[in-house]
Amino acid sequence: MNLINVIVELAGFISVAAILVFSLGQTWLAIQYWRSKQGLGANKPAPAPWAGPLPTVLLQLPIYNEKYVVERLLRNVALMDYPTDKLTIQLLDDSNDETTTIAARVIAELKLQGFKIEHVRRPVRKGFKAGALDYGLKMSDAEFVAIFDADFLPRPDFVQGVLAYFADKSVGMVQTRWEHLNADYSIITRMMAFAIDNHFSVEHGGRQASDSFINFNGTGGMWRRKTIDDAGGWRSDTLTEDLDLSFRSQIKGWKFLFTEIITTPSELPVQMSAVRSQQFRWTKGAAETGRKTLSNLWNSDARFLTKLVGSFHMLNSSIFLFLAIFATCIALLPFLPSTHFMTLALTMNLMMLLAVLANLFTYWTSQRSGDFAGADHSPTSLVYTTIAFMAMATGLCIQCSLAVMQGVFGKQTAFVRTPKLNVTADNTHIAGKRAYNVSSIPPVVFIELIAAVVFCGLAIFSLGQPSEMFAVAYLFFAAGFTVVSTLSLREAFAN
Repeated sequence: MNLINVIVELAGFISVAAILVFSLGQTWLAIQYWRSKQGLGANKPAPAPWAGPLPTVLLQLPIYNEKYVVERLLRNVALMDYPTDKLTIQLLDDSNDETTTIAARVIAELKLQGFKIEHVRRPVRKGFKAGALDYGLKMSDAEFVAIFDADFLPRPDFVQGVLAYFADKSVGMVQTRWEHLNADYSIITRMMAFAIDNHFSVEHGGRQASDSFINFNGTGGMWRRKTIDDAGGWRSDTLTEDLDLSFRSQIKGWKFLFTEIITTPSELPVQMSAVRSQQFRWTKGAAETGRKTLSNLWNSDARFLTKLVGSFHMLNSSIFLFLAIFATCIALLPFLPSTHFMTLALTMNLMMLLAVLANLFTYWTSQRSGDFAGADHSPTSLVYTTIAFMAMATGLCIQCSLAVMQGVFGKQTAFVRTPKLNVTADNTHIAGKRAYNVSSIPPVVFIELIAAVVFCGLAIFSLGQPSEMFAVAYLFFAAGFTVVSTLSLREAFAN
């Protein structure tokens, strides 16, 4: 029992310490971002328009079974304000449903209107999105490449606006900020928008302000073609091909830019199953990229600070694993004999409180400094939304921990697309749009439901006991597991 005690206590302390370190890392980024916004920083005016002959530009649209949004996507990019003789549109269509028929009809219409648009169908769907991008790129000699997923609606001035940043020959990629077409649709979309807004303010802005590496987000950005080729092209050995190529390119010396003043509207997932698959892919992909790239980063000529920030960037997803370990340890500690339970509990609670305060500051900075349209900046709203988001993210820690471990140990899994249902502020109708829903309930949902019951029980059991020190944490985990499991079950039974 003494050995078990030591293991549980040490694991609990290390996990909460890691959570605090990652939270303080985010706070440091928030401070860098806030400082940049006090001067010119992210608010500096856009560069002068591209001077001289306009370069050739390729718009790549990778899709797979997007029958609800493919027509919207094609007609939107056809509005791009750029000479048609300099602009080529590639629909990289790997679909095996009616998406292809819809796309063919719309493309035929656009060709008659004079657009250079190609309907690219690969003989074999190899390498998922990375494979499609690579396949299409080999068919073009365009100087610049912009990429948009099926749920994005780039503005007509996107190409002209972004090209201006490439006047600097060292710039290899420019990422624009995502906007949300349906942020107010449900609690799911509100929480997703809250998290993504933090990424496109504090994280991107803080890293850029500290002259550290940022990343292409898979869509809503433009590449200099030479950068992709120089870094070795698209590779499908991680689920986040965008993060992988971003680090390979910047290690080679290319400069990446993030611009807040150019925004690209997009549709947020409205289904819990979609959020799960998206978060699993992002979490596992980051772990895979870290496993693959960390040594290359530290062996590069980058500054020490750049290496350190880049390491936190790739390892951020491991916070879910530490949350799961922390939850397990505080559930076990009351049932193990210990002569210093109160001291350990007090220490762990203080460290977790600091982590929570650090996250409150980070998201407060994001919302107050990020220039997000319609954001409620009242302290009450910011605290409530941050706590609600943290609870939902905590509820996903079991599934995301599995993703982290698979990424670290190199287990290969398929790229699971995020369903898009054409749900926007103007169109909230999803009745009948069930074709892409997950019909079966993932086993992890039942584990989360059991965890919710266990932590509710622990909260009740702890009253009047020494373990009451963890009562707030028990309730927090109970709330998180309850929300994510019940949302998943409700969605499954609705089908």
